[in-house]
Parts: sequence; C-alpha cells; structure tokens
Amino acid sequence: MPHTIAIFKVPKSSLENLDPEGVFKELSNASLVELSRYFEEINDKAALRRMEALRKIIRDLDARLVPDRVTSRDARFMLSYTYLAKVHYVIRGERRLESYPIAVEHPVWLRVNSGLLLIFDSPSRRISRAVSELVSLKLFNDVNSIVPLHLERDYIMAIEQWVISKEYEVSGNIIRATFRRANIEGSVLEEISIKREGLDTMEIYNTIKSSAHEIKSLTFITPLLPQFGRRVTCKIDNRGGLVIYTPGLRIVDLEVIINELERVLKLTER
Repeated sequence: MPHTIAIFKVPKSSLENLDPEGVFKELSNASLVELSRYFEEINDKAALRRMEALRKIIRDLDARLVPDRVTSRDARFMLSYTYLAKVHYVIRGERRLESYPIAVEHPVWLRVNSGLLLIFDSPSRRISRAVSELVSLKLFNDVNSIVPLHLERDYIMAIEQWVISKEYEVSGNIIRATFRRANIEGSVLEEISIKREGLDTMEIYNTIKSSAHEIKSLTFITPLLPQFGRRVTCKIDNRGGLVIYTPGLRIVDLEVIINELERVLKLTER
C-alpha cells in the first residue's frame, strides 16, 4: 500500500528556543482530550463540532502522542488510539452499518531543523488536522500556528530541477500535474490534469503551468536515490499531502525522501 504523509509547517521563528529534547518533553503523552477541553474553554463551537465528528472515528478521543525517541533532527512519537472502522453490509435484505474498533499506531515527527510536522499514514485528514492543532496548542498555546505546507511555485521549480538533475546516475521525471483556473486559448478552466511520462519536457506542461492560478498537485519519479538504490514515485499536493506509491519502503527509506525534500525546498536553511 502507498504511504501517506501529512506535512505541516511550523514557523521557524517559533522554534528558535526549542530543540528536539524540549519538543519531546513538551509533547510526550499529549492527548486529543486536551484539545477538546481547550475548545470547550474558549467556546469555539465550530471546533467542537469537528471534535464531535472525530469521536465517531476515535474512541473517546483517546489519541495520544506516545514518546518514541529523539534524534538530532527531530522528536518522534507514535500516535496511538482506537480507530472505529465503519463497515457496511446487507443481512436479510437490510442494509446495516457497524463500527469495529481497531488499535492503530502511526509515527508523528516534528522536524525541528526544517520546521515540518509529519504525520504518517493517518486514515483521515481530520485526524491529521487535529494532531497539528494539538501540537500547536502544546508548543505555542495557539491552535493556528501550524498550517499545511503550501505548494508554492518556488517549491515546484525546485522539485522539477531536482527530479531532472543530471547529477544522479539515473534522473527522474514529472509524470502528472493538476492545475486550477488555467487559461487555455482564452478560456479559464477550473481544473485541468495532464499525464504523461516525461511531462516536464513538453511545451503544453509549461504553458498550462505558467497560466494557472494554482498548482493543485504534482506527481513525479525521483532520481535514483543512492542511499537505497531506487527511484521513488511520489505525489505532493497543495494541502500538505505527500503520497509515496513505491512499495516495500522501510521507515529509514522514507526518512531519506524527507531529508531530500527538506534539502531541495531549502527548508533547513536559516
């Protein structure tokens, strides 16, 4: 199965006085119950409705950041909770919906040097958003300091240059791109997706990209990564989502990809 990583951006200025050890201490065993209580205290009705919706997929909102380990770059946790999976079925002609509890754990890393919060393989964007709000609340006493990574044009250009670089034994290429509000022959298209191997070499790709108001997503094949000897197929989108389609990757391989993206996007530069 593909790996998904929800990527959120933490303002670097907010991390200046924190190191991985400090983050590890502040976030260890933080729970979504704390986030819900905070929204109750400030009477944020919209946020409380979102938390109530979460109760339908997380038993008792008892999702907590179980401490894993600290590295020189990040503080690592396992988000642990009981996920209520919904199953539809028909019995004697009657449609039914049942919830089945499943014990779930998936990694959460806060990369102090780059200011990225990474939530791996979450079954729901709602869960990822709530975790980002919880981390923001615990570290900065504000649920809005951490936001999804936005796919800026500078980031797109940097990814393109990395992917097609001749510095690697085998280069990669762009294979799919989705744009919003692109002007094509005088008509504005709300969304257009183009797909082809070697898309980055085609004039139509650059034409649409230059006219589009927003780049929704980019799917690409990385160069051959010497750390584990493979090219990797990825999709990054404008809501901070990264999908890694290549099967059989270990967590250390995923870390290599994250390291490369941080370097390419210059996120570790002060």
